Amino acid sequence: MTRSTRRAPRWIRVCFAAAVLATLVALDLRFNLARTLFVGPAESQAASEEPLQVQGLPILRPGTLTLGEGNPTVAVAASIDEELADPAPIDQDLSYAQVDAIVRRALDLDRSGASIRDVIEPGDEVLIKVNSVTNRGRLDQKQSGTGYFHAGFEHPGQITDLRVVKSLIAYLVEHVGPRRIVIAEGGAESPRRGEPGFPSGLEDDSWSVTYPEFDGLSYVGIVEEFRALGVETAVDTSDLNYAPYRREPVPGGALQRLGVTRLRYPGAQFGFHVEGTGSFRTDGYYMPEPVLDADKVISVPAMKTTIYGTTLALKNYVGVLASAAYGDGTSKREHYQNNPEHGYVDLFAYNPPVYSVIEGFWGTEGHGPQWGHNVQHNVVVAGSDPLAAEAIANVTMGFDALDLEALYLAAAKGFGTIDRRRIEVVGREPESVRRHFAKSGGGSGQGFFYGRGIRRWLVAGPFEGRDVDEDHLPGEADLRPLEGGTAGAGRWVRAEHLGYSAEILDLGEIAGGEGNSTSYAFTLVHSPSEQEGFLWLGFQEHLRVWLNGEEVFSRTSPASFALAAEKVPVRLRSGENRLLFKAASYSGETMLAAHVVDEDGDRLPGIRFALPGEMLTAVAATEAGAVPASHALLANYPNPFNASTHLRFALAVEADVRIAVHNLAGQRIRQLVEGPAPAGVHEVVWDGRDDGGASAASGIYVAVMEAGGSREARSMALVR
Repeated sequence: MTRSTRRAPRWIRVCFAAAVLATLVALDLRFNLARTLFVGPAESQAASEEPLQVQGLPILRPGTLTLGEGNPTVAVAASIDEELADPAPIDQDLSYAQVDAIVRRALDLDRSGASIRDVIEPGDEVLIKVNSVTNRGRLDQKQSGTGYFHAGFEHPGQITDLRVVKSLIAYLVEHVGPRRIVIAEGGAESPRRGEPGFPSGLEDDSWSVTYPEFDGLSYVGIVEEFRALGVETAVDTSDLNYAPYRREPVPGGALQRLGVTRLRYPGAQFGFHVEGTGSFRTDGYYMPEPVLDADKVISVPAMKTTIYGTTLALKNYVGVLASAAYGDGTSKREHYQNNPEHGYVDLFAYNPPVYSVIEGFWGTEGHGPQWGHNVQHNVVVAGSDPLAAEAIANVTMGFDALDLEALYLAAAKGFGTIDRRRIEVVGREPESVRRHFAKSGGGSGQGFFYGRGIRRWLVAGPFEGRDVDEDHLPGEADLRPLEGGTAGAGRWVRAEHLGYSAEILDLGEIAGGEGNSTSYAFTLVHSPSEQEGFLWLGFQEHLRVWLNGEEVFSRTSPASFALAAEKVPVRLRSGENRLLFKAASYSGETMLAAHVVDEDGDRLPGIRFALPGEMLTAVAATEAGAVPASHALLANYPNPFNASTHLRFALAVEADVRIAVHNLAGQRIRQLVEGPAPAGVHEVVWDGRDDGGASAASGIYVAVMEAGGSREARSMALVR
C-alpha cells in the first residue's frame, strides 16, 4: 500500500476532521475565554468541590472559580428583633448602640463558612466602599436648595449611615484584625477640601463634616477614634477622585461583548458607544489604584431608589470611577457611555466585594437618590454573595429583583445569584420587614422606574393595512406560534432587546413596515398560580391584545407611545398564559412595551416570560415497564447545533432535578431546570442564551444534571 494509491475511507477522514475541528474550537475557547465570554468571579461558589469530569477530562477553571455554586447565605436583622437587648420600632430614631447591635447581629447570624469573619483575613488591606454622593458640608448648595439640601431639607437617606461604618470597622478589628481598613469613596458632588472645585469659603468636605442623624460622626472622627484606641489595624480614608489611577480592560470583557440581537432603531442598544450600531466598548476604564490593589472590598450602601429600580451594593461602584483621568472633575458620566447599568456592572467587575452590608436606617424613596424623600427603615441585610444580598434587600424595599436589569447583567457575568429559591436567609424573613419604597417617578416620557418587562418575542408581519380588526392570520386570538412557523406569506421570527432604554420593541423596524401596516408580537407568561394583576402597556398607534384567546384591550384611535400609558386589569391562569399583541400604524413607527405587574408596578410573584418550547415538559409517560432503570442525562439533539438544542433526561423515580449549562471555565451560563420532576423521560430546550437572555458565543458547552445524588455531564457544540 502506498500513499499515492490508497486513502483512508471517507467516514474515517470525516470523523478525524470533525475531531480536529472540535479540538481547535475547544482550544480557541479555552485560551481566548477571557476576551470572549464572561469569566467573572463567583464568590458564592464552593471552592472545595471536585472538578467536573466530561468524557474523562477535567474542566480547568481559572482562579478560584468553581462549578458548584451552592446556596448563598444572606442575613437579615432589624430593630424589632426580640433577640436584641433594646428592640425598637422599625421606623424610629436609634442610638449608636442600637445600630451597632443590629449590625453585629446581622454579621453574627451568618455562619455559612463565607461570613465576613471567614472572607476577611488578618493580612488583608480592606477597602470599605461607602455612599457619599453629596454631603451636608456643601453649604453653598444649602443656599440654592440643591444636592444634599434639595427642596429645602437635608437628605441623610442618600448616603451611608456613618454609624454602620464605625460598627463594621469595630467588628472587623475585634473578630479578624486585618492589616489595614480604608474607607473609600469618590463622590460625584463632593470635591475634597483643598482640591480644585472645592467651593471657596467652606470649611467641611464629605470627610470632615458631621451628621446629627448619625450620632454626630464624621469619617475623620471615626479614623481618629480608632487611632486613639491604639488598635493594630490601620484605619484610614481614601478619596477616589484624587487617588492614583491606571487604565485596565474590564475583567472578563465588557458586557457588550455578549452576542446579542442588535436591533438598530434609536434606543434599542443604548449600551453601545454608538447607539444602535453594535460597536463594542473594549478599552476598559481608568480605575483608582486603591480599588484595583485592595485585597478585599466590602460594599456598604444605603437603601435607595433610582429610575433603574434600587441603588445598592452594585450601583455603589459608580463612585470608583477615576473621574480625574477623564478631565471632568468629580463627574461619573463616563460610565454612561456604556449604558448606566452596563457601565456600573463593568466597574463592579474590577474588584467585586467579598461581602456586602446593606443598611436602611436612613434611606431614600421616590425620585432618588439625590431628589427623593428620606425613609427610616431599621434593617440590615448582609452576605458574601453581593447579588443574593441585593435581591433580599430588594424584598425588604418592596421590589422584585427580577425587575432589575443590572442584576441580570451581573448574574450573567457570574457575580452571584438573584434566584430567591436558591438563597438561604438567616435571621428574619425579608417579607416580615417589607416596606414598599415609593418608586422613582421623576422626569417625563421614560424618566421613571419601569421593571424589566417582556424582552423576548415572536414577531410576524408586516401585513398591509392598519385596521387592527382585520384578521391577517386565521384564528389569531388562539394562536400559539413557534419560531420559524408560517405567518401568512412570512414566518414568525424571534426578537429580543436588552438594556434600560430598550423596553421598546419597534415592530415596524423589525418587520420592515413602511407605514399603513400591521404586525404581531407573541410571548408566553408562566405563572405558579392563578393571580390577578395588570398589563402595563405602551404603544403607538393602534393596538389589540388577547390573553388566552380573550381580548383584554383594544384601541383603534391613534395613541402616542409612553411606557405604562395603559394599565389593564388581567387574570393569569396557573401555568401557561398566551399573550398576543396586534399593532398597526399609519407611519410604520409601531412601538410596543409591556409588563405584567401588581398595582405598585412590581412583576407579579413567580411569573416568567418565555417562548414556546423553553419550558420543561414530559415527553414519555411513566407506565409499567417504561420507568428508566436509573437517572440519566441523555444525548442532546441536534449536536452540534445553531439556534437551539433539545436535552433529554430520564428519572427512575421522582426527584429534585437541576440541569444547567456551563462554559469550559466551569461558569454557569444558563439554569434550565430546577425543581421536582416525576419519573420518566423529559425534555428541555436550550435556546443558546444565557440567564440574562443574551446569546452565548460559539464554542463547547457542558450540560450538567444533578438528581437524586447523582451527577452527570455531557458536552455540546454551539456553532453560530
